[in-house]
Amino acid sequence: MKPALGPLQRTFQLHRGIGPWRERDLWARGIDHWGEFLRQAQQGTVTSAKLDLALAEAIAWAQKALAEGNLEALAALLPAREQWRLYPHFPESAAFIDIEADGEQQITVIGVFDAQGPATFIRGRNLAEAVPRLQNSALWVTFNGAVFDVPVLKRHFPHLRVAPAHVDLRFLCRKLKLKGGLKTLEKQLGLTRPGHLEGINGFEAIRLWREFTFNKRLDALRVLVEYNLYDCINLRTLLEHSMVRLSEQLVWEDPGQHQPIFERGEVLYDVSRLLLSLDG
Repeated sequence: MKPALGPLQRTFQLHRGIGPWRERDLWARGIDHWGEFLRQAQQGTVTSAKLDLALAEAIAWAQKALAEGNLEALAALLPAREQWRLYPHFPESAAFIDIEADGEQQITVIGVFDAQGPATFIRGRNLAEAVPRLQNSALWVTFNGAVFDVPVLKRHFPHLRVAPAHVDLRFLCRKLKLKGGLKTLEKQLGLTRPGHLEGINGFEAIRLWREFTFNKRLDALRVLVEYNLYDCINLRTLLEHSMVRLSEQLVWEDPGQHQPIFERGEVLYDVSRLLLSLDG
């Protein structure tokens, strides 16, 4: 039995001459992975002599980078809209990120969920420690992060190196015609939150921060951190769900077995321990 192919090996958008429409045309002709393109290109012209040569070269570079585990090189080949394809090949390199900010877009809390587990970084405590943690991950996953989280992080930490690959789930979900913000999409997937977190949004997050800073309410900080970490953790479920939907939508003939979608149960225990560790 031949090994299942990942979504990266299905794409031909490795060269500017191949966009989504031309890629779909190749798939419709049965050319649905790198190996098949190279096989047919050896037998005759697939697109045009010039484009076939350029695409074959790009595929060779991609195959080498994948074999070497070089995520940065692969990210450079892919357009931003297709970088979601990297995740199944590099899950340990992913960091799911969400930030909270006050009314002047000054960071109050940074949540990170990565291979090390969930972590929180809080203004006035350990906010700067977020930088090395973020730099450990070559693939960032956010919701609307291209518009908000990443620019705010860059303003606050000018020397922060942005990850070579970034998946913004707001735009990936739009591609799937899934509408609404993160909380709306969570409900569509059946991802519930504890009752005390229901209804909390960005404005309420600002109020919680002010309750902590002005009134010294530790309980407000704990709710804010918990709310933020739920955002981070649920991003992983949303990403993996979206990838299953995309593979079904793209109708690959041999998509292979889907990996089980992440369930957050064990991680929530880590969140509870982290919250209890917060003190005044």
